[in-house]
Order: sequence, then structure tokens, then C-alpha cells
Amino acid sequence: MAERCREIQERIEETRTEAREECRNVSRTISETVCSWLPWPLDDICDVVTTVITEVVCGIVWVVITVVSWVTRIVCEVVFVAVWIISHVIGFLEWLGNRILTFPEWLGCLVGIRLGSKRFRICPIVIANDAGVPVVPLAVIQSQIETAVRVWAQCGIEVIALPITTVTGRPYLANASGCNASGYFGGDRVEYESLSCCRGFLESVRCLRFPSGLIWPRQILKAIWVDTISSGERGCYLLPESFILVASSGAQDTLAHEMGHAGDLLHRDEADNLMTTPT
Repeated sequence: MAERCREIQERIEETRTEAREECRNVSRTISETVCSWLPWPLDDICDVVTTVITEVVCGIVWVVITVVSWVTRIVCEVVFVAVWIISHVIGFLEWLGNRILTFPEWLGCLVGIRLGSKRFRICPIVIANDAGVPVVPLAVIQSQIETAVRVWAQCGIEVIALPITTVTGRPYLANASGCNASGYFGGDRVEYESLSCCRGFLESVRCLRFPSGLIWPRQILKAIWVDTISSGERGCYLLPESFILVASSGAQDTLAHEMGHAGDLLHRDEADNLMTTPT
């Protein structure tokens, strides 16, 4: 949605520039083809009248286009805010619902009762640059996925990763907004939410998080590799988003670490713990 609004704004600006240039061309054409043939002082009067009329018309056109630009920008902002609020309210309700439903299981874990194996499904996505090349090599991503599989297997959790999806045509998404208050409201967050490894109804059903046992149903957790995160992190997750970000500077275990945050794990102080605060 943000990209579509951006394209509309760019087209409006192009139209405004084209309209201004066209007005100048019309004024020049009338002066050269009509006014220049008239005797003095009619030629000068013609030039003045032509200039005044074209400037007035151009001014009106410029004002109309500017108003359209303002209205478009306002509509885009309102729609973005509405989509952001709805998606986050739904996300928080999903998070709360999942915690309520799994509360008995959590109590069982406290006394050593485990109810079978767990599965953690992820949808690996990498953003491509202007040339269509992934900003993080696929071999690096696959290696980080394999590390996450090994790490989470130690906890009795099976990590299931779909094939890596490369997103082309949106190179601006390669530089993500920060994992802080300002980034939380960034326009790219809604676009990251819209990305998916699955297309069509049948594949979308397969992409449901349920019954992973870790995350409430909507979509499986998206792991999105980008070039940079503006706040400097190697990776991040913000509740209740359905994706984690991994920067090109990410360590081998960054994916596994951020998956932990998506599963409600907080930072720990132990040096050998997966959830140790990154340095």
C-alpha cells in the first residue's frame, strides 16, 4: 500500500511538472505563430495578453494538482493508520488468545509435564536489490536456517522452514526501519506484514501457524532478510508482528535468537544462552 501511494505521489508530481512545461510551450507557440505576425504595437499587446492568460490558467492547474496531491497524501495516511491499527489489534488479540489457550500447558511444563513435540514453522524471505539480486546470499540464509534447526532441536522443537522466497521489485524494503518506537510506526512494517511464502488458497492454508503450538494461527512466522536495519540491530522482532528481521550483518545464530523473541523469550545474562543480549 505504501508503495502504491508513493507511485501515485510521484505520478502527480510528474503531471504537475508536465503541466507547467506544457503551459510554457503553449505560450511560446502562440507568441511565435500569432503574435509575431501582428504589427507593432499589437504584437507586444498580444504577447502580454497571451502571457497573462497562460499564467492564470497554469496557476489554476497547479493549484488543482496541488490540492489533489494533498488529498491523496491525506487519504494514504488515513488508510495506513487504519490498516496499522487493525493489524496490530488483531495481532495483540491473537497473542492474548494464544496465551490463554496454552496456559494449562504452561502450568504442566512447570511441573515437568510435556505434551508431545513442538513444531516451529518459518517462512524465509529475502529482499532483492535493484538488480534483482538477494541482499543476503541464499547460501548464507540456508546456513542460518540450519543453525536454527540445530539450536531449537536441543529444546525438543522441530523447526520447519519453507523454501526461501526472493522478493523483487521492492528494493526499498532492503533498508528496514528501526526496531524502536519510530520504526514501530514505519510505513514499511505494513508491507513486511503483507509478504508471504504462500500464494493461493491451498498454500495459504498450509501456511497457517497452527498447530505449531508456539504461535497463534494467522500465518507462520516470516523471517525476512534485509540489508540494514536503521537502528543498527543485526535482527529484531516487535510484538505483535508476524515477522522478524535479520540484517545482512546478522550473526550465525541471529535467526534462532529472534525466533526466541517471537516465542516470548526475553534476553538473558548467561554468556552461553541463545537469548544473551547481542553485543
